[in-house]
Amino acid sequence: MHKTCFDTHARHDAAIMPTTNDQQAIEHLQQSDQYRIIQRLKTPMFYQQGQAQNARIGLVIDTETTGLDVKTNKIIELGFIAFEYDTQSGLIYRILHEYTGFEDPKEALSDIVKQVTGISDPMLKDQHLNEDEINLWLSKAHLIIAHNAAFDRSVLERRFKEIHQAHWACTFHDIPWQDENISSLKLDFIAYKLGFFFDGHRAINDAQATLHILTRHLPSSGHNAMHSLLKHARLNSRRFFAIQAPFDKKDDLKARNYRWLSDFEYQDQYGKTKKGVWSLAVPEADIAEEQAWLSDHVYQGKVAPLRHNDITAKNRYSQREYLAPEL
Repeated sequence: MHKTCFDTHARHDAAIMPTTNDQQAIEHLQQSDQYRIIQRLKTPMFYQQGQAQNARIGLVIDTETTGLDVKTNKIIELGFIAFEYDTQSGLIYRILHEYTGFEDPKEALSDIVKQVTGISDPMLKDQHLNEDEINLWLSKAHLIIAHNAAFDRSVLERRFKEIHQAHWACTFHDIPWQDENISSLKLDFIAYKLGFFFDGHRAINDAQATLHILTRHLPSSGHNAMHSLLKHARLNSRRFFAIQAPFDKKDDLKARNYRWLSDFEYQDQYGKTKKGVWSLAVPEADIAEEQAWLSDHVYQGKVAPLRHNDITAKNRYSQREYLAPEL
């Protein structure tokens, strides 16, 4: 079967419980500091029993594509999990729905895509995503989450208009992994550090793993991962575009973590189209300080042709975050 859509009442929580012999072996190994036990992920029907006091619907989503260019490459597989969560505690309750499906890109897959995903051209032939089902759950979701949301959101916004006004969060960027002594942000490494493993690089598997990560307590702070993600996703920020910054300030801008956006286009004061700009997003609390630094240090007291986009969860990780604002 290339496609699965089902309600989670068909899944049994017992599937995640080890057998008696397994449990005895686990307890025996845990008595020694020479071993670490991790379990294969099997997503349960409920993560929390009962009813969330401030219930919302979340959607963890993942895509496999023909390549890494978000502006041109096509979706070949999409998977998502809809779930219920509490907006205050971050606790995740029941899983509401799962979907996975293929789509024929009408072009041959590259060898690297086949190797990484295990997806072949015959698997995709004449397949189509179920747009009605996908759009239904996109419209229900209060929050859409992905691991590296900048990629998935950009790809999906080209395909599904319902996503444009959605609130997004990212398990890659919106959880302070380094503060938790997790050095790599690869999904399978984070899973390993949190005590489980899974078969990666397929859309539904990656979505299930991302959701499972959100149910875990972070190793250093002890905070609930979903609560940490929500806290960061609610913060507003501002993306500065240092229009016409002097060339001799490029090293200072790089040292301050500004990034050169070569595709950024804007109209100068004479109406001419220009390309390229140094850009940085800063938290709302740091806006005044950053604007002062740019004015004093980069533009050295001259009238600064600065522009900016204010960022919330509605446009964060979208390509719209990087579009030139109007003068």
